[in-house]
Order: sequence, then C-alpha cells, then structure tokens
Amino acid sequence: MANSELEHKNFNYRGWPANVSRMIAGAVGIVLISAACVKMMDIDLFIRQMRDYDLLTNYFLLSISARALIALECTLGVGLLLFFKPKLTLLFTSVLLLFFVGATGWAWLMGTTSECGCFGAWVRRTPAQAVLEGLILLTLTVIALALSRPSEKPEARSKAWIIGFACLAGLILPSTFGSPITRANPDPAKTGDILLGNFQIEGLDRFDLAHGDYLLVLMDTGCLHCRDAVDALNQLAEDPDMPEVIALSSNGESQLNTFREEFQARFPIGRISEEVFWRLLGDGDVPRIFLLRNRVWQKVWDTEIPDKDTIKSITPSSGN
Repeated sequence: MANSELEHKNFNYRGWPANVSRMIAGAVGIVLISAACVKMMDIDLFIRQMRDYDLLTNYFLLSISARALIALECTLGVGLLLFFKPKLTLLFTSVLLLFFVGATGWAWLMGTTSECGCFGAWVRRTPAQAVLEGLILLTLTVIALALSRPSEKPEARSKAWIIGFACLAGLILPSTFGSPITRANPDPAKTGDILLGNFQIEGLDRFDLAHGDYLLVLMDTGCLHCRDAVDALNQLAEDPDMPEVIALSSNGESQLNTFREEFQARFPIGRISEEVFWRLLGDGDVPRIFLLRNRVWQKVWDTEIPDKDTIKSITPSSGN
C-alpha cells in the first residue's frame, strides 16, 4: 500500500507541468475566443481601430487582415481549449501575441491611436494597458509552452474537425455582423455626384436635406475628436450665414442625451442605423463632415472642422 501511494505521488509530481500547461492554455484560449467574438460582432469598428495603428491604409487590405486575425484567434483559441498539439498551438499563439504587443507598442510610441482594438467597444483600453496585458499573456503562454509535454496518445480526429469549424466560423461570421469586404465610399477627388440623406434619421423629422445647404456631421459620442469639435461646431451652428449644422450618430439615445448635456452641443443630433453610419464613414474618420446642397455632396472633411471662409467659398449663397 505504501509503495502504491508513493508511485501515485511520483506520478502526480511528474504530471504537474502538463496540468499547469493545460490550465494556462485553456485560460489564454478563452481570452482569444472572447476577443475574436467581440471583434466579429463589430467588425467595422475593429477595422477602423486597425487603421488607426497606421500600419495599413487601404480598406480592402484592412478588411482582409481583420477577418484573418479573427479567424486565427478563433482557431488558436479553440485549439488551446482542446489542448490540440500543444507545442505547435502554444508556439503559434506566442507569435500572435508577440505581434499584438509589437503593433500596439508601435502605435503607443508613435501616438497614432488612443485605444487598442482587442475587445472592440466593450472594453476601452489605452495602448499602454494593452501592451501590459499582452506581455502578461505572452509570458503565461511561453511558460505553458516550456511546461508542455508531447502527448503519448494520437490526437483525436474530432478535435481537428472542431478547430477547422472554428476557423471557418471566424472567416464567415464577421460578414454576417458587419459590412462586406468592400463598400461604397465618397471619393474626395469627385464632387456633385453622390446623393446623401436618403435614409431614416430619428429625431430630426423637421429637416429636409433635399432642399438647401447643410453641414452633416458624422459623430461618435465616445470619440475624443468629436468631443473636442463641439465648440467649433457650436460656432458654425450659431452663425446665421452658415449652412445649418446637423450631427448624425449611431449611439443610443441615452448616450446622445449625456453627450448633449456634458458638452453643451447647440446643434441637433439625430440617430441613424449602424449600417448607414459605417457606409457614410467609409474609410474616413470621425468627425466626418459633409457639405450638402440639395442632398448632393459638395465637400467632405475628416476630423478637421472647416472654417467659415472655406465654407463660404463653396457655398457663396448664404443660409439655406
């Protein structure tokens, strides 16, 4: 009996590295799957956050890269949970995390973005926080890789099928929740050939964009640039010689009310669907300002607020 207990203790001692490796792999796998699910549910926001890293600027390449990263996170996350070929899965996960830390660190040092896109809009974090969390995950993954032991049993074929299904889901589902890989976007080199306003705007029924001049401002209540732009937009809105300023947002009514009260916006803000919002935004950035004349787009500005002289030079006739 004593020998049996001793052998059992020795077995547990020899097996603890593999058990620790399995637990760490499962925890990291859950993080990867959670991040992938949040990104695919708001793929447009993730693409925009990727663009803010200033590593890619072409929308098509950004869209492909975003979907590839989501599919990779799904694949590795499920692989870690199933502890499928742990040496290989943990190695690829380490490389992916190293890439995330490097890209986020670069954006942090260059000051190209104020938030990372790891968990979309659900968890807002600075690049510095994301780098720290990425380093912690990377350290844990490397530890799990060092402790992992090759399995003496052949891998079940069912695990490979599950991982393949996860990869396929990561490729397909983002297009279900978000925009297609390519989308229409106003070309700044052309004017007068795009109609805007043929969509529903909640709360602004009294406005008829088909008649007169308007400054249509695309805003997000959580955007720092949008918040900083309120004072300049208020000045334009209070000038009788300027086109009427109308802001559009896909945020909820409670968020809009808080935004109006906190920043004293003196221009109307209407709600549009997320689909319309992202279609108008294209590969631009908020606040995006459209100068309309009888619903025809005349000029567009991204992030910068045009001055009164610039607006008057495009709309020589004052008012609506």
